[in-house]
Amino acid sequence: MIGQQKIRRNRRQNQLGFHLLTAMLFMATTLAGLLLALSLYGGGKTARLALASGQTFFHALETTAVMQIEPAKWPSPLSASLSFALLSMSGLSAYHTSQAVAVAPPSQPPHVVPWSSVVNTLARRVSDSHRLTVGWALDTGATNLEATLAQTPGLTVLAPKWLHVDGLNGAIAGQIEPGVVRKAKQMGVQTWAVVDNGFNGALSHQILQYRDQQDKLIAHIVQIAVQSGINGINLDFEGLFPEDRWNYTRFVTVLANALHKHGLALSVDLPPDIAFGNNSGPYNHAALAKAANYIVLMGYDEYWGGEQTAGPTASLPWVKGSVKDMIQTGVPARKLILGLPFYTQEWTLNPNGSVVSSTALSLVQMRDIVAQQKAKIRWNRSLGLHFATFVQGGFAHEIWMEDRRSLLLFADIVAQDHLAGAAAWYLGLEPTSVWSSLVNAVRSVIA
Repeated sequence: MIGQQKIRRNRRQNQLGFHLLTAMLFMATTLAGLLLALSLYGGGKTARLALASGQTFFHALETTAVMQIEPAKWPSPLSASLSFALLSMSGLSAYHTSQAVAVAPPSQPPHVVPWSSVVNTLARRVSDSHRLTVGWALDTGATNLEATLAQTPGLTVLAPKWLHVDGLNGAIAGQIEPGVVRKAKQMGVQTWAVVDNGFNGALSHQILQYRDQQDKLIAHIVQIAVQSGINGINLDFEGLFPEDRWNYTRFVTVLANALHKHGLALSVDLPPDIAFGNNSGPYNHAALAKAANYIVLMGYDEYWGGEQTAGPTASLPWVKGSVKDMIQTGVPARKLILGLPFYTQEWTLNPNGSVVSSTALSLVQMRDIVAQQKAKIRWNRSLGLHFATFVQGGFAHEIWMEDRRSLLLFADIVAQDHLAGAAAWYLGLEPTSVWSSLVNAVRSVIA
C-alpha cells in the first residue's frame, strides 16, 4: 500500500512539474514574442495586426487539414513574433481545457499541442494570410483611382501605370498622383508605380547595352519613388531583345538594390515562356527572382487579338503550365504572383472557321454581349472555360469566357502552389462579384 501511495505521489509530482514547465514555456514565448514585436514595430501596429490575425491563427490551430500543407519559409519578423505570442496563448487555452477534463484516469496524459506541427502550421498560415491581391490600373487620374480603391475591398496593392521610359539619359514621362498615394495608405493599401517601356525593344536595347544609361534611368526611378512616398516599383519591360538577357538582369539587380536601401519593393512582370522549360529568351527567371521581391507572371495571352486562329486568352492547362515553368526555371513559389486577365476576345469567323477579326472585351462587356445575343454557352471542362457562340450579320462569333468560374480555378492555383498572390489586369473591367470572389479565393485559409 505504501509503495502504491509513493508511486501515485511521484506521478502527481511529475505531472505538476510537467504542467508548470509547460505553463512557463507558454508564458515565456508569449512575453518574448510580444516584447520583440513591440520593440520592432510599436504598440499600435502590433495591437492592430494581432487583432486582425487572431482569428486566422486560432482557425489554423483547430484545423487538422492545415497540418498536411508543406511548411513555407519563415514569415516576416513581425509575423513570426505574433505567431509565437498567439501560439503561446493558444497553447495555454488548450492546456487549461485539458485540465478541466484531466480528472480522468491518471493514465491519460495531459493534452499538449504538438509544438513543431503548430509552428509549421502558423508559419504556413502567416504566409497565406499575407497573400497579395494586386490590381493594375490603366486610367491613372486621381478621381478614378480613388473610386477604384473604394470599389475593390480586399485589394492589398494598387499598381497604376504612371511612369513610362521616354528616351535616353534617364528620361521618364508621366507623374505620380500624391493624393492617391495618401488615400491608399489611409486604407492600408500599398502603391507600386508601374514603370513600363511601352513595348519599345529598340529603345530598351539602347539603354540596357550601356551601363551609364542604365544607371541614369535607375537613379531617376529611385528618386521619383522616394520623393513620392510609394511602397515600390512594378517593372514592366516587354518586347526586349534576346541579346539583352544579361543586360536586363544587371539592370534589375542594381535597381532592386537601390530601392531596397530605401525600404522599397521591386516586382518584375514576366511573360510566359513560348516553350516551357526552355528559358533562353531575354528574361533570366532565376536571376531576376533572386534580385526582385516578386515576379509577376502575366498569365495571358494564350491567343492574342489579331491572330489568325481563335482561342482563349488564358485556359486552365496553359496557366498551370506557365506557373510550373516559372517555378521549375528558378522562381520560388513564395515570390511568384499570378497575373490574371479581366478581359477576353470576341472572335468573328468565316464559314470555313478562319478569323475575320477580333475585338477585346472587358468582363462586363462580355457578360452583356452574351446576354443580348442569347448566346449558346457550354462548359469546356478540359480548358476550364465557358465557351459562347452566336451568329450576327451572317458571321459566327466565338467568345472564350474569362468569367467568375474560370478565374476561381486560376485562384485555386495560387493556393495549391502556395504562390505569393494574384494580380488582375486591369481594375475596372470586372463585375463587382468577380473581384470579391477572387479575393476570397486567393486569400483562402486551406488550399
